[in-house]
Amino acid sequence: MTANSPAVQESLPPLRATRVRWRVLAWLCSLAALTYVCRVAIIQVQDRIELDLHLSPQRLSYAFAAFSLAYALFEVPSGWLGDKLGSRKILIRIVLFWIAFTGLTGAAWSLFSLIAFRFLFGAGEAGAFPNISRASREWFPFRERGLTQGLIWLFARWGGAVAPLLILLLAWPFGWRVGFVFLSALGAVWLAGFRARFHDRPQEDPHVNQAECALITEGRESISEAPPLSWPTMLGSSTLWLLSAMYFSSNAGWSFFISWITPYLEKDLLLSGLRLVLASGGPLFLGGIACLLGGFLTDRQVRFWGRRWGRTLQGVIAYALAGGFMLAAVACTPGHAGLAYASLCLSSFVKDFGMAASWSTTIDVGHRYSGTVGGFMNMVGNLAQVISVPMVAWLAALAGAPGRPVWRVSLYFYAAMFFVASICWSFVDPRKVIVYSDADPRQLRNGPSIQPAKHGGRP
Repeated sequence: MTANSPAVQESLPPLRATRVRWRVLAWLCSLAALTYVCRVAIIQVQDRIELDLHLSPQRLSYAFAAFSLAYALFEVPSGWLGDKLGSRKILIRIVLFWIAFTGLTGAAWSLFSLIAFRFLFGAGEAGAFPNISRASREWFPFRERGLTQGLIWLFARWGGAVAPLLILLLAWPFGWRVGFVFLSALGAVWLAGFRARFHDRPQEDPHVNQAECALITEGRESISEAPPLSWPTMLGSSTLWLLSAMYFSSNAGWSFFISWITPYLEKDLLLSGLRLVLASGGPLFLGGIACLLGGFLTDRQVRFWGRRWGRTLQGVIAYALAGGFMLAAVACTPGHAGLAYASLCLSSFVKDFGMAASWSTTIDVGHRYSGTVGGFMNMVGNLAQVISVPMVAWLAALAGAPGRPVWRVSLYFYAAMFFVASICWSFVDPRKVIVYSDADPRQLRNGPSIQPAKHGGRP
C-alpha cells in the first residue's frame, strides 16, 4: 500500500491550514499606517512651514487641497490598474512615490513648490486603499472581510495618531525639513521587505498550503477569467452614487481631524506644548479602535440581519452620533475645554464604527473589480477634502479678527456633513454586485445573497 493510496490518505488527519494570510494582513496594515503618517504629520509642523515660507493658514490650505485633488483624480485609474495588473505592482509604485515626495516636501522653498510636491505626492499615493482592499479580498474569506478592513483602518488611524509625536521627535533636533527626510527613509525600509515577501494571491505563495487556499476561497466560484467590467452598469448604479455621496460627506466631516484640529486646539481650547501634540492625535487613536470594533460588528451583523442592514445600519447610527457629538463640542467651546475635547474624541470614535462597513461594501458590490469601485468611492470622498479644507480656513478667518481665525465655527459644518452621511447610508444596498452587465453570460454570484445588479442599481 503506497502513501498516495486512497486508504492511507483517508487515515491521515485533516491538513491544518497555514496562517500566511495574517502575515499578508500585517503588510497591508503597516502600509495603511505609513500612508497616514506623512498625511497627518504636516499639520503638526504647519506653523513652522508658514513661518519659513511666509504663508497664512488660508494659503497653506491650498497645498492640503492640492494633495487631495490629485489623490482623488488618480484613485480610479490606480484602482483599475490594480484589478488588471495585481495589487503588488501598484502598491510598490505607490510607496516609491511616497518615499520621493515625502522627502521633497521638506525641500519646498515657496508656496508654489509646496503645492507642486503635494500634488505629485497625492497622485502617487492614490489607489493605496483600493488596492489594499483588493488584496484583502484575494487573501481572506468573506466571513473575515469586516475584521480585515477593521484592522487595516485601525492601523491607518493609529498611523495618523502617532504622526504628530513622530514628526516632532524627528524634526526637533534638525528642523521640519530633515524630519520629512527621515520619514522618507522609513518608507524605503518598509518597501524592501514588502517587495521580497508579498504575493498577489495565495496560490502564488509557496508557504500557503492547500487547506489555507481552500479556506480563503470557500464559497467562491472557480473561474479562469473574470467577466469584463461593465462601466455603464457600474456608473448607472444608484448604490455606487449613494455610497460615494456617503463617503464624500464622511470625508468632509472627518477632514477636521487631519487638517485644522491643531489650530483649533491651540487657539480655541488654548492647549500648548506636549499636551497639544498628544491631543492632536487623540481622536485618531480612538477612531482606530472603533475601526477594529466596527469590523467585528459588521461581520456579525451581516450574519444576523443579512447584508442589507448588517452593513448599513451601523453607518446610519455611527454618523448620526458623530454629528451630535460635534455639535456638543461647539457648545462646550471655549468655556469647557475638557468637555469640548472629549466630545471631539467621541465624534471621531463613533464615526469610525462605519469605516470597515464602507470598504467591506465596496468589496461586496465590486466583486473582482473591488479596486475600481473602491477607487471611485475614495475619489469622490477625497474631492470633499479639496473643497472643505480651504473653505473652512476662510470661514474661520471671516469669523475672527484679522490674523486671529475662530476655528470653533467650522464644527457646525463638520456636524452637518456627518448627518448627511448618515442619511446616505440608509439608502445604500450592498446586496447587489454592480460591475457586470446583465447581458454577460458569465455573471457571478458573490455569496448566497448577491446577484449582479441591473442597469441603474437596484433590481
